[in-house]
Amino acid sequence: MSQIKITQERSKIRCLKKHKRTLEALGLRRPHHSVIHNDTPQIRGMVAQVNYLVRVEAAPVEGAPDEAVGAQRRPAAKPRRKAVRPKRAAAGKPKRAAARRPKRAAAGRAAE
Repeated sequence: MSQIKITQERSKIRCLKKHKRTLEALGLRRPHHSVIHNDTPQIRGMVAQVNYLVRVEAAPVEGAPDEAVGAQRRPAAKPRRKAVRPKRAAAGKPKRAAARRPKRAAAGRAAE
């Protein structure tokens, strides 16, 4: 059986609730997310209902040669490390909570 690749092109914000549920049933979660389904009348009907949000194309056949002869795949990207925030210098700017404390105490003394 032939397969089709369905890609969500637009956001589901401000869509009918029925269309949001159709996208969920197709397995689409966010814009530019793709899924592959068998080409059946049921799937085609769901795609027709949300055709303004999705793009449909034929899925690549496994084992078939690539269109470009000698095409090489890029190596997988290395995972990025999370940026670490530098610690505050001891003599630098005081923390906000510590800076506010004397002001409250001064305001309390003035009221007495």
